Amino acid sequence: MKHILNAKQFNKVDVEKILNSVPKMKEICETNKERPLEGKIVACVFFEPSTRTRLSFETAALRLGAQVISAEDASHNSSSHKGETIEDTTRTLSCYADIIVMRHHIVGAAEMAAKVATKSIVNAGDGANQHPSQGLLDLYTIQKEHGKLSGLSIAFVGDVLNSRTIHSLIPLLVLYGGNKFYFISPKELMIDSEFRNYLVDNKVDFEEINELDGVLPQVDVLYMTRVQKERFSNLADYEKVKDSFLLKKEHVEKLKSDAIIMHPLPRVNEIEPEIDQDSRAAYFRQAQNGLYVRMALLVHTLE
Repeated sequence: MKHILNAKQFNKVDVEKILNSVPKMKEICETNKERPLEGKIVACVFFEPSTRTRLSFETAALRLGAQVISAEDASHNSSSHKGETIEDTTRTLSCYADIIVMRHHIVGAAEMAAKVATKSIVNAGDGANQHPSQGLLDLYTIQKEHGKLSGLSIAFVGDVLNSRTIHSLIPLLVLYGGNKFYFISPKELMIDSEFRNYLVDNKVDFEEINELDGVLPQVDVLYMTRVQKERFSNLADYEKVKDSFLLKKEHVEKLKSDAIIMHPLPRVNEIEPEIDQDSRAAYFRQAQNGLYVRMALLVHTLE
């Protein structure tokens, strides 16, 4: 049994195995000739809203021949609404499914579930903490677009404090070395001391800055993030920073011709819609890659 809880649990061999199997997953989608998870049941239980993660995991399971049981709004449509604990929900789901894909607003929820689970747990996002499948699909996207995973300059823009996608992608990129990271955010949303210490301890080359324009000509990947309203307890604090960094056409004109723009989605207003037509806008290709990577991850977890 394998649990997928944290991007830091992967070594380079694990990552390469998953990434190398992605073309096979794409082939399965296109030909529909193989069903490696025939007879398996995947439970997708989401205590937080999701479009891409939930539906891509469910589609991945179906494409692989598995069946799906699902709770879309588990905070209200499951016994959690009656006060049932994560542990008891997990024990019950372990009776029904071969793998449990879980998203929860509580940091550490996936680890709590894994401690009592008798089936595999996949963390589909726990608060502002981790989102390992997103990290892997982002890694694959960068590899596919640039043909490499080292020697890159990558700027993360927006809510770098609360972004579980950043917390999940960075440890995977650190496996490859030679990358330079820029964290661009208002001072209220800068990376926290724990993550900063992780970067320092791993001798990562990074800078924290509060303006966008100066770094644009240098980056190979511009990774935009949404300021996450749901992580703010005070609406006034959210309103103060929500429009801090909005990507406009004049910004894109400063990027390298082979740079790519990524975003985990959903976006609110941080990328002008006109930018979607630019070949460097990779965020919907990124979403498509998510299906294939999550197929690979389900197979990896259950093999």
